[in-house]
Amino acid sequence: MMELLCPAGSMECLTAAIQNGADAVYFGGSMLNARRFADNFAGENLVKALDYCHERNVRAYITLNTLVFDRELFAALEFAEQLHRYGADAVLVQDLGLASIIRKELPELVIHASTQMGIHSIGGAQYCESIGIKRAVLAREVSLEQIAEIKNNTRIELEAFGHGALCMSFSGSCLYSSMAGERSGNRGTCAQPCRKAASVFGTPGNGDFCLSPNDICMIEHLPELERAGVCCIKLEGRMKKPEYVAAVTSCYREALDGAEPDRIPELKEKMFRFFNRGDFNTAHFFNDSVKTGRVGSSKPEPSDVSAARKSFDHESKKRNARLVFRLMAGEPAELQMACADKRVNAAGPVPEAAEKLQSAESFAAKLRKLGDTPFAAESCEVITDGKSFLSAAALNAMRRSASDELAAAFHIRKPEIAVELPSAIKTGRSKAGENGKRPFVYAVVHSVSEAGSAFESGADAVGLDSVRMDQAELEKLSKYRLNGKKLLLVLPNVIITKAQEDTVRNLLKSGFFDGAEANNIGQYSLIEKLPLKIAGIGLNALNTYSVSELLRIGFDYTIPSQELTAAQLETLTDEYAGRIILWLHGRVPLMQLVHCPVKEHRGCRNCEYESGFIEDEAKRRFPLTTVRFPDKCLVRLLNCNTTDLIDRLPSMPRTAGVRLGFAAEPESAVRERLTALRKVQNGETVKQYPDSTRGHWNRKVD
Repeated sequence: MMELLCPAGSMECLTAAIQNGADAVYFGGSMLNARRFADNFAGENLVKALDYCHERNVRAYITLNTLVFDRELFAALEFAEQLHRYGADAVLVQDLGLASIIRKELPELVIHASTQMGIHSIGGAQYCESIGIKRAVLAREVSLEQIAEIKNNTRIELEAFGHGALCMSFSGSCLYSSMAGERSGNRGTCAQPCRKAASVFGTPGNGDFCLSPNDICMIEHLPELERAGVCCIKLEGRMKKPEYVAAVTSCYREALDGAEPDRIPELKEKMFRFFNRGDFNTAHFFNDSVKTGRVGSSKPEPSDVSAARKSFDHESKKRNARLVFRLMAGEPAELQMACADKRVNAAGPVPEAAEKLQSAESFAAKLRKLGDTPFAAESCEVITDGKSFLSAAALNAMRRSASDELAAAFHIRKPEIAVELPSAIKTGRSKAGENGKRPFVYAVVHSVSEAGSAFESGADAVGLDSVRMDQAELEKLSKYRLNGKKLLLVLPNVIITKAQEDTVRNLLKSGFFDGAEANNIGQYSLIEKLPLKIAGIGLNALNTYSVSELLRIGFDYTIPSQELTAAQLETLTDEYAGRIILWLHGRVPLMQLVHCPVKEHRGCRNCEYESGFIEDEAKRRFPLTTVRFPDKCLVRLLNCNTTDLIDRLPSMPRTAGVRLGFAAEPESAVRERLTALRKVQNGETVKQYPDSTRGHWNRKVD
C-alpha cells in the first residue's frame, strides 16, 4: 500500500495528521524550508516532534528544500547533522550543492529530492539515483504514463503530490515572486503573486485570475497511482489549519484502507467544504485538467470542524504492546512492557499480604488501561500467587513508568558527527581574463534570422531557443560555423513527454549543433556527448557547491542563478571565473507553464513563438512565449522588463563568457545590444537599455 504523507506546519497540525492516520509527516525546521511562514519547528520542539512521530511508528521527513547561499552552507550542514542525530527519517533537498555535501559528510542520512528539483524524466530520476538519493518527489506535471516509464527504468522510489494547491509554474522554475518583490519561492518566502488578479485580455476585472489554478484531488484514483509506481502519495498544506489537515488526512486514510466506491464522493465533498478553489482537478496525471481563475474558499460545516478537532484531542494512534506483570510475596513487583523489538521493565514496591484472594484478571484489567499513551495492550499476562496486594496508586505508577520508558525507547539518538564543508571541485582551467582574453559572447535568440544577426554582430556562440526548426532553415547558419562560431540548442526547463524528448534528440543528432544549454538536471543525459555543454539558469546554481556539482557531472560552463546579487556573484567568480557565464541582457523567464492560460481563456492561437501577454492589477504586461512541441506547448511568462547590465560590464567580475538573451524584443535589439557590448569592451560608455531593470544585481532576495 502507498505511504500516506501529510503536512505539518505546526505541532498541532502534526498531531492532527498522525492521529488521523498519516504514515509519515513532513515539516520544516527553523531554516531552509519552502514554507518559512508556517510555524515550523526549532530546537527542543523539533526534537519533540521527531520523538512524537517515532513513538507512534510514523516517519518524519524534514524539509531542507530551498536554495542555499554560500554563507549558509555550513549552518545547513550542521542542521542536517542534528537531524541525523535525532533520527529524521529523511531530508527533502532542492539544492544540488547541498545534496552533494550531505551525501559526502552524512552518508547514512536519507535524502529525498524535493519537487523543487524538478524531477520529471528518466534522466532526472537516474541522476538522483546516481548520487544516492533514495526518493524523488516528482513534478506535478508528470502523467501516470510517464511515471510508469520512470519506474520501469530506475530503482528510485517515486512520490507524487495527490491533494492540495497546484503551482501554476513548474516547481523550482518560478522567479515571479522573486523578481516582483524580492520574496523568493526558491527561498521559502513566496508572496504568491500568481494568486492575484491577472488577465490574458488586458487589465483584469472581477474574477480574472488566469494564473491561479484549482487544487488537485486524486482520492478517486489511488489505485491508478499505485499501479503506475508511486510509493507515496503526498498531501499539500503546511500553511493550512489543523482541522483541514485532520479532515484531509482522515479522508485519504479511509480511501487507502479500502473505502467502498460509493463512499469516495462523500469524502471528496467533505474535503471540498474544508477548502476549495472552485473545483478539483487531477493535474496532469491523465491529461491537462487544470482550470484557472480560482480563488480559495473555506466553508466547512460547524459539525465538520468540531469532528476534526475531536479527532486529535485524544490519543488514537496506538501501537500494540505486550505486558507481563509479576506480583509475588516478598519480592518487588515488576511490569515488563514490550512493543516491536523494544522491551522495558518497571519495578514497584514489595506487595502487602492480601486480605482475600487476588485474581490475575483484576490486575490485568487495570494494567490494560493505557489511556492517553501511544500504546494499546495486545496482551497482558499476570503472574501472581494470589496472596499479594498492590494498591491502585502503585499499579498506576508502574504502568505510567513503563509506558514512558517504552515510548522513550523509540526515540532515536545517534552519536554526534563532526562535519565540515568538503573541498569543492577545482576548475582545472585558468581564470577568465588572464592573457588578455576577453569573455566570449553568447547570444540566445528564437529564430534563424535573429541568429544570423547575432553572428554578424559579434556573437561567438548563438543559442536557438526553439524546437520548431527544419533543416533548410538551419543550413543558412552553416557559413558562420565554418568561421569557428558555435551554434547551440537551448533546452526548455520542461521536456516531459516522449514526443518532446524525441524532438530534442533528433535536433541534437542532426549535426547542426555544437552544444546545448540545459535547464533541468534530467537533460544532461540528452547532451552529454556534445562538445559544449552549458548549465542554464533553470539549474539554479546559487552557491559554490552547486556549481561544483554541475562541473562534476560534466557541464563546461554554468550560468548562475538570477537571484544572486553582485556581491554574491563575487564568491562564485573567485573560484570559478573560468567556468562562469554571466547573464548581461534579456527578459528573465518568471514561470514555466505546461498549462496554457491563453488556450484556456481565449482558445488555442496556434502560436509560433509570442503568445501575447498577461497583465496584472498594476497594469504591468508580462510577455508570453511558446516552445511548440508536436504534442503540446510549453508556455513561458517573461518579466515585464528586460534585465540589462551591459553598461555595468567594466565593474563586473571577469568571467569566461557573457550571455545576452532576446525574447519579446524586436530583431533590431539583437544588433543594437551586441553593438553596445562591443563598445563597452572597447572602453566606450553606453546607456542602459530603455525601460530595463538591474534584476537582483543590487537587490537581494529574502
